[in-house]
Amino acid sequence: MSECKPLVFVDLDDTLFQTKRKIETDQPLVVASFDTKGEPSGYMTKHQTHFIHWLLETTDVIPVTARSVEAFQRVDIPFKQGAICAHGGVILDAAGQVDPLWHSQMHAFLSSKKERLSSLLERAMQKGRELGFSLRGWVVEELDLSCYVVIKRNEGPDELLVDLMQALSLAGDLEDMYVHINGNNLAFLPLGLEKKRAVQEWLSRIPNRSERPVLGFGDSISDFGFMQECHWFGGPSKSQLSHFISSALTK
Repeated sequence: MSECKPLVFVDLDDTLFQTKRKIETDQPLVVASFDTKGEPSGYMTKHQTHFIHWLLETTDVIPVTARSVEAFQRVDIPFKQGAICAHGGVILDAAGQVDPLWHSQMHAFLSSKKERLSSLLERAMQKGRELGFSLRGWVVEELDLSCYVVIKRNEGPDELLVDLMQALSLAGDLEDMYVHINGNNLAFLPLGLEKKRAVQEWLSRIPNRSERPVLGFGDSISDFGFMQECHWFGGPSKSQLSHFISSALTK
């Protein structure tokens, strides 16, 4: 990792690539990720492809993703500097190995959360059935860590997840959690598990940190925390974060 190159922390899904259903273009697409069956799941448009090629050639790029390590390994982009996975629960070094110091810190923090996350998943699925929703969900786990709960809809509009979140909140099920929701992705995370904290840890280990340009890119409101740790930040013009800022400015 060069001490003079700009350092870029970048979210993956819906920032560098997305599912085909979210793409409004007839141009040829580039496969960027695969599902567990080896089938293409994420695609880059031409301008996204040029953007990531530019970043990889001119900067040191660190993905900052909600994906588990296994899901990150199914991303077909040649990152070489390491990564932050599981919403900040895991730091990988340049060789793809789990950083032991950060893992130790996360183990101390998350070890008491396993039962809470398991019960919250069960409660969310139960509430979904009561509401008549078809859902799937799981606890994202890394090594011996239970990190956070993910809920997705099998059918129906994305707004069903908003209704589920509101129902759980009204019932008091989310008191010690914060919520990430964007499209067909609803996540319940323990307070303290943040991409921002992992980025802070990464930056704290960089020599001459104050002299090195640091950029952050993301698409969702939950990305804004780590983006604020950077000297500059940005994101897709059509994104949750962009729409949130636009709405706030027009009030």
